[in-house]
Amino acid sequence: MDKKFLLLAGGIDKKGIVYKLTKILKKYKFNIEDSSMVMLRRTFSIIMLLTNKNKIDEKKLQKDICDFMNENQMMVDMRIITKNEMREYKEEGKVYLISISGADKIGIVNKITEVLFKNKINIIDLETKSSDKVIPHAYYMYLEVDIPESVNIKNFEKKLKKLCEKIGVNISIRAVDKEIL
Repeated sequence: MDKKFLLLAGGIDKKGIVYKLTKILKKYKFNIEDSSMVMLRRTFSIIMLLTNKNKIDEKKLQKDICDFMNENQMMVDMRIITKNEMREYKEEGKVYLISISGADKIGIVNKITEVLFKNKINIIDLETKSSDKVIPHAYYMYLEVDIPESVNIKNFEKKLKKLCEKIGVNISIRAVDKEIL
């Protein structure tokens, strides 16, 4: 039976990190089911969902992972997860894309996610970027959210727009047309 794993890795970006890590995974016959890799300024982060049907020599794998961590100055965490945790996400309602932009300031993510949490809205994906190329620093936040059928979308949009006005950022909300996907 397949074992399921979650792998998290991060550190200062260097050329060859993905190659070196996937070389170890290939050696132990891991299959990469899903992954997300991102460079945030000069740091690089990886999240992977893995499966493996084979018996693994855990001591050798641990040594290879530790060698990789030391050689590349990265942290790596790898753990077994359940079949349920590996299952694909199924939306409860309708998927929306939310874009926020404005001057960078403390608390934007917290305030926006508080409104989502209080309305029982699940975040599927969230990405933030800031740029110091302009003064004040520009801030961008992109969210993909699952809004349950029980949420009145018009009322939710009003709350979110009012909050954005209060904190001085711009917002755009639009439904994802599943037929396009």
